[in-house]
Amino acid sequence: MSSGSEQSSRQDFRSDSVSNRDSLTVKSGLEALRSSPEFHGTIEPLDWLDELETCEHIALFYETRDERFATVAPFVRQGIEQGERVMYVIDYLSKDTILGELRGGDVDVDAALESGQLTFHSLDETYLRSGRFDPDDMLEVYAGAIEEAKAEYPGLRVTANTNFILDEHTTIEDFMAYESRVNELFEGEDCIALCHYDTNAIPPETLVDVIRTHPHIVYDGTVCHNFYYTPPEEFFDPGESIRDVERMLNTLVDRSQARAELNETIDQLEESNERLKRFAYVASHDLQEPLRMVSSYLQLLESGYADELDEQAREYIEFAVDGSDRMREMVEGLLSYSRIDMHDSAFEPVACEDVVDDVLTSLQVCIDESDATIRVDSLPTVVGDAQQLEQVFSNLLSNAIKYSGDEPPHVEITAQRQGDRCVFSVADDGIGIDPEYTDQIFEIFNRLHSNGEFDGTGIGLALCRKIVDHHDGDIWVDTEPGDGTTFHFTLPAAT
Repeated sequence: MSSGSEQSSRQDFRSDSVSNRDSLTVKSGLEALRSSPEFHGTIEPLDWLDELETCEHIALFYETRDERFATVAPFVRQGIEQGERVMYVIDYLSKDTILGELRGGDVDVDAALESGQLTFHSLDETYLRSGRFDPDDMLEVYAGAIEEAKAEYPGLRVTANTNFILDEHTTIEDFMAYESRVNELFEGEDCIALCHYDTNAIPPETLVDVIRTHPHIVYDGTVCHNFYYTPPEEFFDPGESIRDVERMLNTLVDRSQARAELNETIDQLEESNERLKRFAYVASHDLQEPLRMVSSYLQLLESGYADELDEQAREYIEFAVDGSDRMREMVEGLLSYSRIDMHDSAFEPVACEDVVDDVLTSLQVCIDESDATIRVDSLPTVVGDAQQLEQVFSNLLSNAIKYSGDEPPHVEITAQRQGDRCVFSVADDGIGIDPEYTDQIFEIFNRLHSNGEFDGTGIGLALCRKIVDHHDGDIWVDTEPGDGTTFHFTLPAAT
């Protein structure tokens, strides 16, 4: 039993919530699913809901218990977290079973149950309290619950299973009349409802009417704003069928037109992207010659007029040559980056052990100078472009050596087969990367260190991601500052 001070604190919290909180709307109800870590589905944008003729009524269509509570649990938890009154109508599942599904995260479901914020109600207390389903009787139940909630809570959140409509004493006509009238009851009230419909048990012809009477639908992990929703005054109007046909046809036309416009936009973007790729390739290719010219003439100036130049002039020339060389390295990197899309490579089986052997040979001077130890496990054969894959391993190995810290670098290259993919890992024991920046390191020209600390162009990792993407793979990093870095990437395995 709660103490008086605890009850007083809860009462103060509710009072503050009532006075300070915005009205409960369908946006907040759907936002429960958007913000919940348990809900991994798709949710249509919420910013245009005001344009829909709607109310706070959501229908969940489910096939399994897991699918059902993937939506119900976050819906209930958010209501508890926001201080709302939560009313749960149970069916064949026991209260303990439902509580087991609802518990989790930072929300104290048991405390809400003890305080009366969360309540469970049987079918005999609600939908069937007169012995059979009576729409007028059930609407009175919800109207009373809304009035009771107003005094103490910022809103009422209701969730209920609806398999009782299969009861022999319940007529589908009465139930559909009730569902439409619920929309009228909730309109303008701080109340939102989530109804659960078992698609394995309820007949399809009934589900069709259910769809038409709910403004918002959750199905197959997707929250939809229902274009087929029919307002109550139309649903029961004799001419409703004609309007419903028009509504459905117009929806199909609108979506078809939108899809056509989207396809046209995609074509335009692809054409524009192709022009940009070609521009990047041509620009980077043509920039190399003038940069070489600038660097060469600066060096000629330095050698030809060495006796006439003072120390400061020679220093200026050195800065200019260094800047020109770094610019040329960036242009060469950009040229390599643009080539990935410019040339359609004919993928073929590539022995990654041979690729890494070639990389180690080309990096041998760097390996010797840094006293690096490179351990290479048995590597598989993949499908890809050998030259591009050599660039990936070369960039990752070069970075591992470069960012080794004060100790001689130790690098391990491993791989394992996972289905039709091979997962490669390049692990070092160097300085590591702050996790805050792990998403940025794959962006082109994005560097975490100045040239005074480490030389580089900011293209290497972007090029790695570009090549891995080109091979329909993924690349990611595991790292902590001071604890080394491991880059993982996937490539298609050779059959």
